[in-house]
Amino acid sequence: MSKGVRLRAISCALGAVAAALALSATAGASGGGRAIQAQDACDPGTFPDGLCARTDNSGPRVTFDGLFADLTSKGSSGHWRFAQNNLKVHRGETVTAAMGRGGELHTFTDVTTTGFTAGCIPEINQVLFGRPDPNPACAAVDPASGLPAVFLRDGLFPGRTISVDTRTRGTHLFECLIHPWMQATVTVE
Repeated sequence: MSKGVRLRAISCALGAVAAALALSATAGASGGGRAIQAQDACDPGTFPDGLCARTDNSGPRVTFDGLFADLTSKGSSGHWRFAQNNLKVHRGETVTAAMGRGGELHTFTDVTTTGFTAGCIPEINQVLFGRPDPNPACAAVDPASGLPAVFLRDGLFPGRTISVDTRTRGTHLFECLIHPWMQATVTVE
């Protein structure tokens, strides 16, 4: 299977998981506190079917090929990011992560113990890090979907909110394991 076909197949599978999770999502607490939002600029007309479930017309749009051109030339894309990606909060303060603008599946995965590293998609890792090796958090696979279990556990999609544990002082690192240049730091004082 060629690299492009394999990447599109992975993308389609991610789209299917995002759709299934959105249908079964339960919204978390959303009142008060600080919020981190996952944002992307996927263009539904150029991304593989089911991958970009963008329903709004706000913000810029980047083609599938444009995203990979950014990754190749810059090592990231500023249109795929966590808004409010560097927070300082007090112990016990409410911090949540949620889907903001865009339409792709993202994860908000605590990588405090490993630090910022590669994600789960070998083709993206190859472009960004020069090797396809996945993050260790990607090793456990969901038997029903065949995808990394972390996508189900930490997936951000419309209607789902993930709470950040702010009971412990220190610096906590979070990364999207699909788009590993999307990183956030929460420092609890």
